[in-house]
Amino acid sequence: MELLKNAWNGWLLRSGQGKLAALLLCVLLLAWLLKLGNERQRKTFLFGAIAALLCIFPVSAVLFMLYQTRFYDYEWIWAVVPMTAVIALGVVLLLERLKQSKASKKQKLATVILGLAIILLCSSLGKPKWTIEDQMKTRAEVANVLAQVRNYAGGEICLWAPKEVMEAARSIDADVTLLYGRTLWQEHLNAFSYEEDTQDQRDLYVWMQLAGAYQRLDVPVPADTDVVGTPPKAGSTLEGISCIQKAVAFGANEILLPGSISEEEVLKLEQAFGVTPVRVGAYLLLDME
Repeated sequence: MELLKNAWNGWLLRSGQGKLAALLLCVLLLAWLLKLGNERQRKTFLFGAIAALLCIFPVSAVLFMLYQTRFYDYEWIWAVVPMTAVIALGVVLLLERLKQSKASKKQKLATVILGLAIILLCSSLGKPKWTIEDQMKTRAEVANVLAQVRNYAGGEICLWAPKEVMEAARSIDADVTLLYGRTLWQEHLNAFSYEEDTQDQRDLYVWMQLAGAYQRLDVPVPADTDVVGTPPKAGSTLEGISCIQKAVAFGANEILLPGSISEEEVLKLEQAFGVTPVRVGAYLLLDME
């Protein structure tokens, strides 16, 4: 059911992330209406059209996702469609048709400029909403936080922290051990993994993400939790003190908590563990050594 849900919502998500898929459908429609190209080129358009429709239709999309070992995101099934090649072929044939038309040079130029404007000004060509600058800024912030954590740590570091720190920590400092990895929130990384994350690890990940949002230690679990695998039961409560104790039992000695947790809740941490949290950047550091 989860796979079918992903396939059902896949086209809506993909069409909102960039224009290439929509541009492909537009080219296929024009190719059909204007009967573009010779017989071989029309077969290429036909293949592109059938493959695109199979990617959009949820049931066939599920089959594609199963074929790709069911770990990959919906967007990757579009690799079966020669999208860029079909778009390029359509544009070339449309320009040839325009060149052969009896329209004036000004009309042809206006048509080409209008087409370019539609392509360049509407949405974006690719998916990523992030930029290299955004990544560099985040990595710099995490690197600064990790440097401060290392100043407090007496030796080896086993880190438990919010997602944005955990996903960058190992590439910044290879000597840092993580309580869990990105497989908890990036499902495709589980493709060739034979070791499943435990329910306790999923509980700790969910709690860490919710503690900053709720700004307190004990957090209710919503129905739509962002975690790979079986989430904690919706409506249940994850207790902060218990989660931190469990993390320490698993070996975490440096714990970064969301800095948005209230002062009243921070006092509870001091009373429970006899450790005063230290503010490190946007986080609160519990040095449990």
